Amino acid sequence: MNIAVALSARAAAAPDAEALSFGNRRWSAAELAADVVAAAGWLAARLTDPGRRLAICVDDPAAQLIWVLAAEWIGATPAVLDPRWPRAQLAAALGQIEPALVIHDHEAGARRAAECPPHDHGEWISFTSGTSGTPRALRRTRESWTASFPAFTELTALTADDVVLVPGPLSSSMFSFAALHAVSVGAGVRLLSGWRPGLAGASQVTVAHLVPTMLADLLDNPDGIRPRLVVCAGAKLAAELERRARAAWPGIVFVEYYGSTEQSFVSARVGDDPGTVGRAFPGVRVEIRDDNGGPLPTGSRGMIWTRSPYAAGGYMDAGSGRFRQVGGWVSVGDRGRLDGTGVLTLLGRDEITTGGTTVDPAAVEAVLAAAPGVRDAVVLGLPHARLGEVVAAVLECGPDVALASMRLLARKQLGSAQRPRRWYAVEALPRTGGGKADRAALVAAVQGGRLRPLS
Repeated sequence: MNIAVALSARAAAAPDAEALSFGNRRWSAAELAADVVAAAGWLAARLTDPGRRLAICVDDPAAQLIWVLAAEWIGATPAVLDPRWPRAQLAAALGQIEPALVIHDHEAGARRAAECPPHDHGEWISFTSGTSGTPRALRRTRESWTASFPAFTELTALTADDVVLVPGPLSSSMFSFAALHAVSVGAGVRLLSGWRPGLAGASQVTVAHLVPTMLADLLDNPDGIRPRLVVCAGAKLAAELERRARAAWPGIVFVEYYGSTEQSFVSARVGDDPGTVGRAFPGVRVEIRDDNGGPLPTGSRGMIWTRSPYAAGGYMDAGSGRFRQVGGWVSVGDRGRLDGTGVLTLLGRDEITTGGTTVDPAAVEAVLAAAPGVRDAVVLGLPHARLGEVVAAVLECGPDVALASMRLLARKQLGSAQRPRRWYAVEALPRTGGGKADRAALVAAVQGGRLRPLS
């Protein structure tokens, strides 16, 4: 499927239908298609061979989407970079993809219309979220994403009548997938330049793609949106947060999916089995294996491996990474457990080994984040001369959260090895462009003595 061609067909069938909004700007299907074709003509004069790589480094998310669709139209290979990344990170990203052309903000107004037929070639470049370091570029075929569109459409019951909130940059694979899937079915797309719940478009949005912290923000904002459907990904949705949302929005439908930039979809659930990440996404096979790649009995804890038509081809740089490919099966090192009915429970990736005991940070984070006054929690393993590592907790919270109360909670609900030995508090956790907690930045801040101890 060429998504730009799908947009053109939508424009022919329903030219006045709302296709895109950003801030005070609105595009009908016909207007968006015209902008895409004009941008495609501008690109075609500069990228004469199909497959040439295009780096899109603009801050305007609407321009990001238009350039991606224009590249899709001519068969170029688009890569969206976040211009807010540190300069060294941007340079590293450009070095990985070696683009033939880099689009900057000032060129968004330089487009001109030109005759340019659509091209069948299709590849995309995605970047990992960078939660534990510099984002890594991956090449994927167009079909590795679009093949999942029909199943995702069925899962969400998305139609051309919906307006889909995409509240993060298209450099995030979660948000770029959300926008491109919505365009493919003819739904309206509402983009934000930065996450602010009050700008989410309460009267129009029917579907929202959110990471859990965004969902919590919306529930704290009485003027926030009231969608019929929330698609949650990027981090595990805590059962308590889901219960709170269901109480605030009676009748709402939740679709939670688990995946990664490397694997795309792994599993999904629609409302049932809270606390899990559901069953294998259509077309995906899931196995739990030991650290040597051997099979494990049902119910065992181990590494998640998938066999899927949706996986990326691999990293574009020469370095090794978490993405492992063996005999058509792939893994990013996440750990989980499959029960006898095929329901997958995610157990995290960055295990902490303290005094010979293995601790799952995600399990500790779920307990701490549910405490009164705590908006979010990140659990880290810090080096320790005797124990190997000690558990440290960084809480996003206000001044009313006390160390004594958190220690009491930990004693009541966590095992001895799980209890944090070091506690820190921040007003706001550092986050990646996709809304995930930036663990690498937190480790650096702890090691640099820049975090306030919880008192």
